[in-house]
Amino acid sequence: MDKDMRLTVRSDPRFLGSIRKMVRGWLEASEIAENKAADVVLAIDEACANVIRHAYEGRCDQSLEISLHSEPEQLVFQISDHGEPCPPECAEQRPLQIPDLDDLKPGGLGVQLIYQVFDEVDFCPGKVRGNCITMRLNRKKTEE
Repeated sequence: MDKDMRLTVRSDPRFLGSIRKMVRGWLEASEIAENKAADVVLAIDEACANVIRHAYEGRCDQSLEISLHSEPEQLVFQISDHGEPCPPECAEQRPLQIPDLDDLKPGGLGVQLIYQVFDEVDFCPGKVRGNCITMRLNRKKTEE
């Protein structure tokens, strides 16, 4: 069974639910533990929402590409777009701190969630246009 999946979808937030369902189904077919699958779905959703919100500045007429690839030792997730390149400081891994709920502001937590869920994360902003984020999950950790 070929476990690769590729999907090109419009940058419309209404499609995030469909993306979550697709990723969840693929993870089930890949026999990933339910609790880990839920974390992965949330992180992928956050990455796609960031593309819509930041790279495309909320425009719904663009596209993003999602690729899911199964390797013997790991699962590889890739999301790419043709929007505004992500500033490197916005994609940096930082120590995760519990936010003060009184001072909580939107932004920044999704990227840190992505780093917490995946074993390897590689943000590659384009020089002029586009971004690509590759996230890897070691299979051994998905059984926990």
